[in-house]
Amino acid sequence: MKNSGVTLFIFGATGDLAAKKILPALTQWYDEETPFTAIWCLGRRHFDRAAYISFVEAKGDFRLNEALKKRISYHRLDFDDAQAYRGALFNEAVDSDGKRLFFLAVKPDAFVTISANLHAAGLFATNNPDHRLLFEKPFGESLESARAIQARLMTLAREEQIYRIDHYLGKEMIRNILTIRLANRIFSESWHGGAIETVTVTSLETAGVEERLEYYDKAGAINDMVQSHLLQMLSLVGMETPENFEPESIRLKKHHILEHIELDPQTPPVAGQYEGYLKDAPGSTTETYVEVGLRIDTPQWSGTRFVLKTGKKLSEKKTEIRLQYRSNSLCLSCVETVASAPNQLVIEVFPLEGIHLCFNSKIPGYGFETEEVTADYCQSCRTIGSKPEAYVKLLKDALEGDKTLFASFDELLAQWRIAERIRTAVRETPLVIYPPGISRVGPKGGAS
Repeated sequence: MKNSGVTLFIFGATGDLAAKKILPALTQWYDEETPFTAIWCLGRRHFDRAAYISFVEAKGDFRLNEALKKRISYHRLDFDDAQAYRGALFNEAVDSDGKRLFFLAVKPDAFVTISANLHAAGLFATNNPDHRLLFEKPFGESLESARAIQARLMTLAREEQIYRIDHYLGKEMIRNILTIRLANRIFSESWHGGAIETVTVTSLETAGVEERLEYYDKAGAINDMVQSHLLQMLSLVGMETPENFEPESIRLKKHHILEHIELDPQTPPVAGQYEGYLKDAPGSTTETYVEVGLRIDTPQWSGTRFVLKTGKKLSEKKTEIRLQYRSNSLCLSCVETVASAPNQLVIEVFPLEGIHLCFNSKIPGYGFETEEVTADYCQSCRTIGSKPEAYVKLLKDALEGDKTLFASFDELLAQWRIAERIRTAVRETPLVIYPPGISRVGPKGGAS
């Protein structure tokens, strides 16, 4: 009997991403009646179904609800073994008529192998729009490897069937950026270089690399964070107003702005590595902190400096976008000028989600002294206990065929080109060794 439901295949099902992100998201979605009739969890480790469920619950520190457990099956699979995809293991899936989502939560060097084996076994069909490949970032390890992966995938799938995941794009406040800037005249008419002096995109962590050392030592902060999350956030801030809100219109505008990003020649990048990193990676020169200044070469952003900043083992864990407006002066009787603090708009992504607008007001009293005051909107306060999960949104959109929150290949190439220019510039600067717990790494060993 044919099954016309939706089957989700998770490759790399014993990894951190599956245990800490994907399956917890499915648990939340199942409370809303998820459409998946079967969830195939595939990994290299030996588990029966019960042992696998216990393993991921302990690893991810969550509990699968009973309804979801009934849909989950676990199967050991050697991803390189093409014959295994044709065996009895997949007979049930081959007999299914419904949609198939293949989530590859694996390293980039396994993308083509798994996709080719699925295609050869008849599990994934090139011309079937209901068969979709979801690739977790990073898509490649360099510009060259990304092109090579794409070229091979294009022999197996159509671009319409490929969904490149950057889970930051599924976060609530990241999805709110376009609404904030376009639905409010107070911002839309001042969203340009004439009004905004600096845009800083920040993502800091208190933890070190921990279990991700093997991957991170090859990637560094540039490939891990800047090439993906931070540049996507910047593109949403910097993109021109789209003609409409169709997926391709938004992605074209993001690509356009990414193609116009250049390094700021006035501000050399800063790269650092936290003290203690070499205990786990002797001799490594991998950066665990990077701060880089950029310019966007378009009329809209003439004169605005963009800063990307990310690092590990710092004083706080936070992700935000901070727009600092150009300073204004208050003229009193055109004789005395009172300086005022620059206005700031802060879009807070983590740990809380919300918006802070910093502006100037007169201090109560008979004088004309000013002070900076803040208007706060706490979005997290509205979603206590029911915060939408990024991966729920991304899986829903992939299921519906909405690619707004998935990077196009043109965007990806532009991001890799920027990342490689940053890496080239970083090689020309000294690597700063910084003590854990500081808030920012400065050039030439300065820290704060």
